[in-house]
Parts: sequence; structure tokens; C-alpha cells
Amino acid sequence: MGAECCNKDCLKPSVVSYGVVAWLSSGAALGVGIWMLVEKSTYNSLLDSLFYPATIYILIAAGTFGFIFAVFGCAGAMTDSRCMLALFWITSFVAFAALGSTGFLALYYHDNVLRKDINIRQAINESETNKDLMTVIDKLQTEFRCCGERGASDWHKLPDSCCPEEPTGTCDFARAHGKGCEGSLETWVRENVFRAGWIALGLSLVQVSS
Repeated sequence: MGAECCNKDCLKPSVVSYGVVAWLSSGAALGVGIWMLVEKSTYNSLLDSLFYPATIYILIAAGTFGFIFAVFGCAGAMTDSRCMLALFWITSFVAFAALGSTGFLALYYHDNVLRKDINIRQAINESETNKDLMTVIDKLQTEFRCCGERGASDWHKLPDSCCPEEPTGTCDFARAHGKGCEGSLETWVRENVFRAGWIALGLSLVQVSS
């Protein structure tokens, strides 16, 4: 009886408990990923690489699969379904690996790659034929009260967003914001990718430690 308990019945509560922890942590990853996609993706088009948006999508994907298959783990433990349990353990490992690697890569990107990834000047050159890109640049310059990548000289003709809002007058170099947008954008991305990296690492450790 004791051996049977150890092999089967006594393991059910442990598997169910782990399933609940995996479900909650995956739900947290999914929630953070969706929040970053909605609220923290405004300036993705001003970055050269896809690493920052990829971090967000990996959080969403890992969270989604982990959230769904955690239910399989609980159901498999309660019904003794080996198929469900196998799916659960495989998915849990994949989600853990995805979150852990995303966390480490995000922190590496934060420390080593980010500055090289910002390319506002190229976006300025393309904005004449791309209204959506111009809208993003206008938002950046208005939000952070900056102009160009390193200053107003990056523009041939200054947009209104380069100057403080006033009821009359056009934007000229004498009135333009004195600082470029490179530093503000770098800080914005750095804060978000740092947050995403530590959240991903934290959630992967929660899954492992439980």
C-alpha cells in the first residue's frame, strides 16, 4: 500500500499543485506580454532589429501554451491520463526554456546591443513617404520633447513636433527642442526590456522551484 501510494495517489496533489503554479506563472507571462504589446510597442519601428518585439511575442507564446497545457496537467493527474501528463511536462519544459532563454537574452540585449539598435535617422529619411512612420516620430518627439536622433540638424525641414506647442508660429531651428531623441528612446527601451527580462527569468525560476 505504501509503495502504491508513493507511486500514484500521493503524487497527485504534487502534480496538481505544480500545475496550478504553472498555470498562474504562465498566465502572468501572458498578461505581461499582452500589456507590453499594447502599451510598450509604440516605437518598435525605430529599432533596427526585431529583438525587442520578439521578446514580447515569446512571452505571449510561452504564456499561452503554458496556460493552456497546465490545465492538461491537472486533468491528467486527476484522471491518470499519461497522454495529458506527457503533454503537460513537455510543454512545461518548453515554456521554462523559452522564458529562461528570453530572460537571459533580454538582459544581454539590454547591456550590449541596445544602443546600436536605435536608428531614428533612418526612420526620418523614410518618413517622407511613410505616414505611419512619421506619426511614430511625431509621438516620440512630442512625448520626450526632443528633435531628431541627435538634434534638429537631422531634419531638412522641421516637423511641428520638434517645437514646443504654441498657438501660432511655425517650427524653426531657433525654437526646436535642444536635445535629440536617441537618449530618451534608449532609456525607454532599456527600461522595458530590463523589466521583461527579469519577469521572464523570475517566472521560469518559479516553475522550476515549485
